[in-house]
Amino acid sequence: MQGTETTIGTGWPRDPAPVTARHASDAPTSGVTVPSFGWTGVAMALHRLQQQPTSSLVTVHVPGHLPLTIDVEAHAYWWDTPLAEFPTDPLELEVVTTPKDPAQEAARAPGHGLDALLWLVGNHSFLGELAWWLQRHDRYRLVRWPDLTALPHTPDQRRMTAMLGYTYLPVAELANAGDADPSEARRLVNAYSLMRLLRSETPDAADTATAQEPAPTPATAPPRRGGPARRLRDLLGL
Repeated sequence: MQGTETTIGTGWPRDPAPVTARHASDAPTSGVTVPSFGWTGVAMALHRLQQQPTSSLVTVHVPGHLPLTIDVEAHAYWWDTPLAEFPTDPLELEVVTTPKDPAQEAARAPGHGLDALLWLVGNHSFLGELAWWLQRHDRYRLVRWPDLTALPHTPDQRRMTAMLGYTYLPVAELANAGDADPSEARRLVNAYSLMRLLRSETPDAADTATAQEPAPTPATAPPRRGGPARRLRDLLGL
């Protein structure tokens, strides 16, 4: 079956996003404070700068912590809080996007690599739902391997990462293949999308209709889990 292949992060959603998402992500990038929605607002601000690169910084004010500064263009961040103490569910965040000041940038010390922070932001945003720029029926695959030794992860995430490195999978099938909760599969895909590690493939309309209308099974058939997903796990030795 053939579909349309794109790299994640090359455009905006094909379906209209909720009004709150549009307000957070379309805010001007000139010293403006935008609604945060927790880490979701941070993810959206970063995604916007990934798609429309500008010489801007994202500053996140987290209660009880010094400000977090993120430079998407330089793929770096500055924060006194160790990522081992990352606040997974802050009550309130303030997200401010400002233009870079060349004088300040020249004096700034080297930052930390951004991947580990993007992993945490992606895993703790959108309340376990799919990021608003992703499509539920699209199939996803890794374009390169993440360094899981530098990322805190669960056994389910490790299994699903191996599967995404092997073939294109829609999120629902990824969860089934990994014997994982669907919300964990969505969080994983969100994180890899924010890290710009995914490629997507859009299924044909006929494929989508088939996925929405699974074939009935006989009433006497025992419940089964897996099928192609089980074979994929067996092939990968998971």
